[in-house]
Amino acid sequence: MDEGLDAYGIRKQVTFEGDQAVTKLTYNAEPILEACKAERNATSGERWGDGRKVGSIPMAVYNQVLKIPGATERQVFILKWLKTNPAFVTFDKFLT
Repeated sequence: MDEGLDAYGIRKQVTFEGDQAVTKLTYNAEPILEACKAERNATSGERWGDGRKVGSIPMAVYNQVLKIPGATERQVFILKWLKTNPAFVTFDKFLT
């Protein structure tokens, strides 16, 4: 059974393997990656400032963030995730 894409671009597919139902969640990150690249190009050479957007996190990952207790722990997770997934960074100076 394929439920298709939801509002966040997440596709849910359910298959039956023996007596168990297996749920597979996937998403197409390409639109987000293209938008991040365009933002990186647009902000190239700009200076740091308060409230600077440094990246975009797909909803599939953000759902993991919401499960982390504590604001500091969530922030650490997000910063680490962006550093290990630089294609989602929207401001080059964040990576240096």
